[in-house]
Amino acid sequence: MIIDLTHTITPELAAYPGDQAPSLVPSATLARNGFRTTLLTLTSHTGTHIDAPSHVLRDGSDLDDLPISQFSGRASALDVSGVGPVITADFLRAQNGLIRTADFVLFYTGWEKKWGTPAFFEDGFPVLDEAAARYLVSCGLKGVGTDSFSVDALSSPDMPAHRILLSDGMVIVECLRIRNVVGRKDFHFTALPLKYKNADGAPVRAIAELGEQAEKEM
Repeated sequence: MIIDLTHTITPELAAYPGDQAPSLVPSATLARNGFRTTLLTLTSHTGTHIDAPSHVLRDGSDLDDLPISQFSGRASALDVSGVGPVITADFLRAQNGLIRTADFVLFYTGWEKKWGTPAFFEDGFPVLDEAAARYLVSCGLKGVGTDSFSVDALSSPDMPAHRILLSDGMVIVECLRIRNVVGRKDFHFTALPLKYKNADGAPVRAIAELGEQAEKEM
């Protein structure tokens, strides 16, 4: 079974403050041209998207420099919606070694319930503290994901968790739809970014592929 973890981009989508809202305008129509095309205008971090190391690091890699294997692997989805304002290293260590057997860890903060509204871009969702980010680096992950807009508080100008994770060559997938896979401990996760030159980030189509046993349990 394949579960879509991606939000749909629409013209009505609330944009991060200061960013341009997405625009989807017909550039050719069946009536006028005999075929349909759409002019897309959006930022590199629109909707469900992935951060490259170059998003915040001067010498960080762009997405188009990374191997395709960086965007796919075994994943676990942790419910942190009741953890509090900070996800700590102690909380992560208490996951019985689960994180060390994964390629990706996805954090369900509950913030996806606010998707499509200006409230989505308000602080209040659980974020990683610096020790937690360093612990994730020690686990040898390919990346982390969240249903919120960031692994740092939006009011944090330095974005310490971003810098720690991305400095290790990891990627960060944000604005995911994680609710339907919360508690799943071993599924295949893929988040393939739009490939363009010097990509500091890009929208992705993210999916979770569940095994046969997981399908029977649903």
